[in-house]
Amino acid sequence: MTSRFERRHLEACQTGDGWLLAATSAAGLGYRTYLSGANEEAICEAFSGGVVWHRKVGRGVLAVTSDTSGCAPAETGLFNAKRCLLAIRNGESVEAALDWIAYHLAFGVNGVLIFDQAAPGEDLRFASDLEARLRTMGDAAPFVLYVTASRSVGQSSGPDARLAVSAPAAPGHVRQKEQTPDPWHSAFTETILLETLRRRFLGEAASVAFLNLSDLLLAGRRGETAFDRAEELPGRCYLLEGKEYYPWRLRKGGARHVDHVYLRRDEPRKVTRWCVAPTTLEDPSVWRMIRVGGARGVVEGARFVRAMGVAYPGAKVGQLVRKSALIEDYGVRSALEDAFGVKALAAPVRVEPEAGGDGVTVVTAMKNEGPFILDWIAHHRVVGVDRFLVYTNDCDDGTDEVLDALAGEDVVVRRDNPYRETGNVPQHAAFRAAESEAIVTGAEWCLTLDVDEYINVHKGEGTLQYLFTATDGANVISMPWRLFGNGDLEVFEDAPVTQQFHACAPEFCSRPHQAWGFKTVYKNAGLFRRLGVHRPKGIVDESRLRWVGGDGRPLPAKMWKNGWRMTSGTWGYDLVTLNHYAVRSAESYLVKRDRGRVNHVDRGQGVAYWFRMNHNAAEDRSIRRYDARVAEERARLAALPGVQGAHERSVEWHRGRIGELMQLSDFAELYGEITGARLKHLSRMLKHFGSNVFLSGPDVIPDEILERPAVGDWQFTIPKPKRAD
Repeated sequence: MTSRFERRHLEACQTGDGWLLAATSAAGLGYRTYLSGANEEAICEAFSGGVVWHRKVGRGVLAVTSDTSGCAPAETGLFNAKRCLLAIRNGESVEAALDWIAYHLAFGVNGVLIFDQAAPGEDLRFASDLEARLRTMGDAAPFVLYVTASRSVGQSSGPDARLAVSAPAAPGHVRQKEQTPDPWHSAFTETILLETLRRRFLGEAASVAFLNLSDLLLAGRRGETAFDRAEELPGRCYLLEGKEYYPWRLRKGGARHVDHVYLRRDEPRKVTRWCVAPTTLEDPSVWRMIRVGGARGVVEGARFVRAMGVAYPGAKVGQLVRKSALIEDYGVRSALEDAFGVKALAAPVRVEPEAGGDGVTVVTAMKNEGPFILDWIAHHRVVGVDRFLVYTNDCDDGTDEVLDALAGEDVVVRRDNPYRETGNVPQHAAFRAAESEAIVTGAEWCLTLDVDEYINVHKGEGTLQYLFTATDGANVISMPWRLFGNGDLEVFEDAPVTQQFHACAPEFCSRPHQAWGFKTVYKNAGLFRRLGVHRPKGIVDESRLRWVGGDGRPLPAKMWKNGWRMTSGTWGYDLVTLNHYAVRSAESYLVKRDRGRVNHVDRGQGVAYWFRMNHNAAEDRSIRRYDARVAEERARLAALPGVQGAHERSVEWHRGRIGELMQLSDFAELYGEITGARLKHLSRMLKHFGSNVFLSGPDVIPDEILERPAVGDWQFTIPKPKRAD
């Protein structure tokens, strides 16, 4: 069997220009790397014009010369075409290294290079134990190259970076402890080492991810890995963005990666590493700590977890961070437990005060939504909603009759909206009135929802009850919108919207701002004082909140009071999506515009709204998994006395109103524009437009922009429009 483990040692030598770390020859060139103190000009003079190019890298110097004398031949064939991990070890245990390697095998990794900062002699036990343990993995083990050097690569006057005193979030009393210099174990500073390892060993790898032994990559939301993306982006630096995670307590024998499921509330810090395809990089380019210098571009990429208990072996959790500041990341916990097959050591479950009752209640406001009510309620009954409190106002289409007929099932309670008496807009008036209703105070979970929003739980049986279990202790869950367009359907049909409309926005869709709006389901346990449109309001006790997003990750506390949309750091649909069918068919959109809005009553819904909300670039049919169950529930509800008849009358009214509106010039003009070729084409290009384009409307887009491809990385925007006086 081919050896799975090999060792190399870099013998640094003193020269008149500083310390030469390594000299490697490849492709007829000599690559010489010098440590701190090297004089760049003196190096160039020493080779008498034979320097092809040179560059300062951190505190060291890289000199590429036509002179290959004295250079050791490159061994890049060791990692030829392999997916590789590159790490600098500073005291992490053999168990941590093996966990790290085994975890990343699922990412297609088959090559690992570990450089050990250890002082001469310190590395022997680690190397022998690692080799022995790799042997037990048999053919599943990747090829591992273990490299050491005769010179330290840490800060010459820096303290031991393995100790808690160096942890970035260590409490003040820990950080105040005095430390003596330890250049062999201080923070890694000779970044020129990375270039040495590249030129000597890794130059022919298919892709290389530079991480710490404490870092665990997370797969993308569509299952792609950092290696996939780096290999798809030749010549570019694929950026890896990490957060520092902590265990709640340590296992016997030390910290394990799987237990790192807690991060600091509102953690501002980000740590950065990278992944590249080495053979596609053009010279002069150099590997640095947080990026690749000279790459053709930098692309924001995958997330990773930095396991702080692994990074600081032997430190207690309380020495690394104040435990009172930690919140659990349920998405990361699920990912790590699945990968390692071990349950994380979590904090004791906090017992919440008794909730107001049982079941899930939805509160909503409606006007002229009759044709869509039956399917919407049937869908959400299947999803796990128990009761609906609906406030209606000024309905002409039979909405009241449909709801009143459904009220016989004791599932729906309809109330007249008191907005005129209160002076509030209809939606806010409804929410204030709902807060004293028994159907709300007696619910265990509450949320506000509109009739064009459909909950889509992606795991288990697709129920809210599964969502509550999957988020394990979360008491507030914000479900992100995914905007669904009309898919070029123009004619109103009496059929479930979930079966008609599948065209939608891409998953990553940061603009328009509405694309990542969210609605929030929360436990009715005295956490908040009021209902709200996007989230409950009036936090009673922040310490009790366990608030997560659609992928189970905690939402930062800065979003709790005023947030209404996700960000590039919080979006995700792994667990739940709120499908938002804001436009439906072109004909139904006319009725929607005629009806007005329940929230922003002073804002019209014309071409600009259609342009913002009609997304047809991607497709998602995942909600169709509910079809059979929803059809059965719909049939049961329709069989209740008066329900089917009321529904059919509302459908006829809707069709009749469409006909009437089409006779009005402004509605006919609107219909012609939203069904025209220009807006159809734009509905597949929306990801390319800046926020100011959406603020201004489609008329600001020049015709030549329509000739650009709907795919690709191009962007178009305009200056921020001036507000009218």
